[in-house]
This record gives sequence, structure tokens and C-alpha cells, in this order.
Amino acid sequence: MESSDLPTPREEIDPLDLIWYDKEYAEDESGKMRWEFELWNFGYTNAFEYCKDIWLAFGYNIVLIDFMDCVDTMVWRFKINGMTCIWFYDDFPPRHYILPYKETEENLNKLEEYIKVILNELNRLVIEKRIEPY
Repeated sequence: MESSDLPTPREEIDPLDLIWYDKEYAEDESGKMRWEFELWNFGYTNAFEYCKDIWLAFGYNIVLIDFMDCVDTMVWRFKINGMTCIWFYDDFPPRHYILPYKETEENLNKLEEYIKVILNELNRLVIEKRIEPY
């Protein structure tokens, strides 16, 4: 195996080359404020399916409730371990944001832990050069 085939240690990777999230208090389309988790550097349209498969591989129970494909936004309503969440994808600029259907501190904490699981796995795949941030 050549040294170029080995994964790059995380400390040596520019943070802009990884997938990350932030938790922000944002205004929805009706003017109401809410907490949401936004994924950065992972603008693929099939990101929900990809992340759903990661959660399933880690033993989480995922149930897709419904899916809506609007003009410039796709919306997945799903349950993860019994907690209903909403996943939005806006295509320009490409971004994903996820929020619990019922905003409580407990649900926000759970969702944040679920997001950390997918990000750790996605970034492992980035470091191994199996996927590219976008």
C-alpha cells in the first residue's frame, strides 16, 4: 500500500474540507423563531438517504413518514427512535437543515447526538477519500 492510499489524519485536514454542522436559532417562513441544525459541505440531494443508511447501520430505528418535493425545496418527515423530525433540503444554495417536530430541550439534545453520529461517519469517509464534501 502506498502512502498516498492511507487516510489523512483528521488533525492534518483543513476544516473546510470536512462536513460539519451548526445549531442556530433561525426564523421560519412564518416569522416564528426555531432551533435548527444545518449541515455544511454536504449539499448532495440524496444526503437524507445517505444519512438514513448510516443511522440504520448504527442501529437507529428510522421510519420515513412522508416526502414532499417542492419547486426548490425537498422535505422529509421521519422518525428516528420514535422522535419525529423534519429534514429540509434547499437547492440554491445547496443546504440541509434538520429540526425536531416538537422543539423541547430533550429533543434538541437527542437530535444533536444523532447528527454527531452521521457527521463522524461522513468525515471518516471524507478522510478515507471515499466521499467528497460538497
